[in-house]
Amino acid sequence: MLIGYDKEEDMFSLFKKDRKAKFSQEINLPDGEMIVDFSSDGLVAGIEFFNASKYFPQLKKISNKDNIKAQMSVKYGENAISIFYVILLPEEIKISKEVIISPYSKKLILEN
Repeated sequence: MLIGYDKEEDMFSLFKKDRKAKFSQEINLPDGEMIVDFSSDGLVAGIEFFNASKYFPQLKKISNKDNIKAQMSVKYGENAISIFYVILLPEEIKISKEVIISPYSKKLILEN
């Protein structure tokens, strides 16, 4: 898992190491946007959170992003995906365990 956090831009991202983004889908959340990135085979490559500290305030306290650990898995349905993720900070403090459900059409993604 590739983990990124830019304090200045307040953007947090999780990407699978073996995937590159080809297509992105924007999801509007109450305090910012989230992007789901898809690879050329139509599978989820990663997720990005804008205004990340509104969702994960503890991130601002981290001095080294290498201390952040995370896991992500995806369950694919015919018309929707469920993205499960867990973010861990140093000292094994779990800050988030969430599920994101998004509309999904592999056919549409592969056509773009």
